[in-house]
Parts: sequence; C-alpha cells; structure tokens
Amino acid sequence: IANLTKSQPIEVYFTKPKMQVQVTAGDAPFLGKTDAPVQIVAFSDFQCPFCARGADVVHEVAKKYGSKVKISFKHFPLPMHREARPASEASMCVNEQSMDKFWKFHDLAFKAQDKLDNASLEKNAKDVGADIKKYNECMTSKKYASLVQKDLEYGEKIGVKSTPTFFVNGQLVNGAVPLENFSEIID
Repeated sequence: IANLTKSQPIEVYFTKPKMQVQVTAGDAPFLGKTDAPVQIVAFSDFQCPFCARGADVVHEVAKKYGSKVKISFKHFPLPMHREARPASEASMCVNEQSMDKFWKFHDLAFKAQDKLDNASLEKNAKDVGADIKKYNECMTSKKYASLVQKDLEYGEKIGVKSTPTFFVNGQLVNGAVPLENFSEIID
C-alpha cells in the first residue's frame, strides 16, 4: 500500500465515528439551565480518581458555556469502590435539601476521596450547610438506595462500562477527557 500510494496520490477522508444514545437525565441534580441547548449527562463514582478529574472538567465546561449547557449527575458506583454507593446516597440526602448544597457536597467528596466513611460524609453534609438531623434520618432510612441502583442499571442499559462516562446531546464521551474534547462536540 505504501509503494502504491507513493506514485498515486490518494486522499482518504473518514468521519470520526459517533455513538448517539438517547439519554434522559430524569430528576438528577444538575448545573445550568433546564432548557439549555446542550444537555450533558455524567455517570460518575465518588471514589473513582478519574471521576475527580472529570468533575473538575465539568466545572470548566459550566464556566465556559454557562446557560448554554445543562450538566446532570447520575450515579454509577463501581462494585470495587465500597464507599462510593454510600457517598452517592449521602449526596442525594443533601440534594433533597438543596441542589446547590449537592454540588458543594459533590466537590468536597471528590476533593477528599480517601475520606468517604460515614463520619466524613456527615461532616461534608454539615460543612455545606445541610440540616444534619434530616440528613441522618435520610441516611438511616436508606431513602436513596433504590435511586442509586436505578441510575446504575440505567447506565448499564445505555452502555456505560466505566467511569466517568458522559453523554453530550447523546454523543458518548468516555473517560476524564480535557475541556477541549467537550468543546469540540459542544461547539
């Protein structure tokens, strides 16, 4: 092939393959405007180090695009991360008090992934201003265990195999990729 193409100039154009998936965020916590033209759904795990990097990029995307994007958070706790599922449930107990508190809790959890035990989760909830009595009642009742499980099952159903996984208007973005990768799709 190399010899043939030396004497015969050939140009080959391939379009980058795209995997389009119909993804719904449902009642997931989100940043941005509900009716934003760009809908990003993130499947993430609070104990995953790549997800922590992905969370930083999510904030960069939100800062760069503002009201043009809606970024929703879906739970995908991996089985090998034993503290990820309780952290997901804790985040939703905080979310029921305020979505703004959810995102602050989200950031604290990702910044200290080595501190996701129950006491640390409760401290994070307190630090973001959550009502601790309501938070503890929510955690004790395991109110959001089924929601976290449903997010996980939904992710598996639409092809999520690892974390973080993002869908930008249905287009799959796998892994903790830099802002430029998101910008290419969004722009």
